[in-house]
Amino acid sequence: MSLTAPAQPAAGTPLLSQSPVDIRPHATDVSALPPLRLRHPARLALRLRFERPREHRPDCDRPEEGTVKAEPPTGAECLLSVGDATYRLEDVHWHTPSEHTVGGVAFPMEQHLKYVRTLGDGAETGAAAKEYAVLGVFVHPGEANDSLDRLLGSARRREEPWQVPGVTLDALLPPCTESYRYLGSTTTCPYTTGVRWTVLTHPVQASAAALAHYRSLFPEGNARAVQPLGDRRIAGDRHRWW
Repeated sequence: MSLTAPAQPAAGTPLLSQSPVDIRPHATDVSALPPLRLRHPARLALRLRFERPREHRPDCDRPEEGTVKAEPPTGAECLLSVGDATYRLEDVHWHTPSEHTVGGVAFPMEQHLKYVRTLGDGAETGAAAKEYAVLGVFVHPGEANDSLDRLLGSARRREEPWQVPGVTLDALLPPCTESYRYLGSTTTCPYTTGVRWTVLTHPVQASAAALAHYRSLFPEGNARAVQPLGDRRIAGDRHRWW
């Protein structure tokens, strides 16, 4: 199945195949999905900045589209493989409350690891098509998580970048890679479709103080509302452990 991102509809046209969605675990198609393979450096410095979408649709349905993004250094080998497709990490960012819901219930936060790969010719000129795969991880308050706590605790609403050193990307993920998967879109304007979503069933924990600090930057939240699933199906896999 082709997962390339098609051209976006004109403003005012109904948006289809959108994200996030409500996940109903008992209604998922359970199957043997291609395993996720993650390859991250043991530790690295991430460059953070506050960002608003560069494009804003007149029919945008979100009161707050800003988020804090954490980007790996150029050349860092931060890779996600799904089957025979390999993606490189573009950024990590956070939404509060969670954008996806499970059985109608939201988590305090959802973390997105956004990966990308270039398709076809034109990579050198920037004209090649891109395909995105996003790894969604629910976050709830609990035990301290050094890497995640320092990232969230450093968050600020300014565009001048800052660095958080010594981050362990694997510490941002649960040990179990059981997941829900479906095709959707980005959750900020222009809501680009063709995104391969993988939402992990197991959450991670962060300290209540770190979560509270990040949420204080977005008093009304910065999560997009759940979108209709339509005729799409959500697939689920069995437990897979690293």
